Amino acid sequence: MKYTHLLPFMDKEDLKKLAFQVINKEIQGVKLMMILPFLGRENMDEIVDLLIEKKDAANLKTAIPFMSREKVQKLYEAAEKGEIEGFNPSVCIPFLDSAQVKKIFDELIKKASSEAHDEEDDEDDDIDDLDDEVDEKEEA
Repeated sequence: MKYTHLLPFMDKEDLKKLAFQVINKEIQGVKLMMILPFLGRENMDEIVDLLIEKKDAANLKTAIPFMSREKVQKLYEAAEKGEIEGFNPSVCIPFLDSAQVKKIFDELIKKASSEAHDEEDDEDDDIDDLDDEVDEKEEA
């Protein structure tokens, strides 16, 4: 028999303890992703906090479907700040609420708009520089 067959029948506190041992590498050969569905919301929140603290991108990716929206939001914000190396914040998008997705979309549109404006300013500067060079050559 495999340990995975017993997971649904285990006490949530025992599973939380096991999850912490797996994360802290005190136990080998047990996959955290197998434990996650059975942890319950409160225990899952604690596990996610630890994974974020440890910057464990691989386990965070597998934990997303079991996280609360609040924890997914916290993870998204940490990833956006670059606090979790190797974690792409876009994987959080399907698990955020629609209001948060809209907020992210609006921020990206605003950023794209300002970058486009900056590029136009740079192009104007480049044209001014070319005009100055042409004027200098004509005077010479």
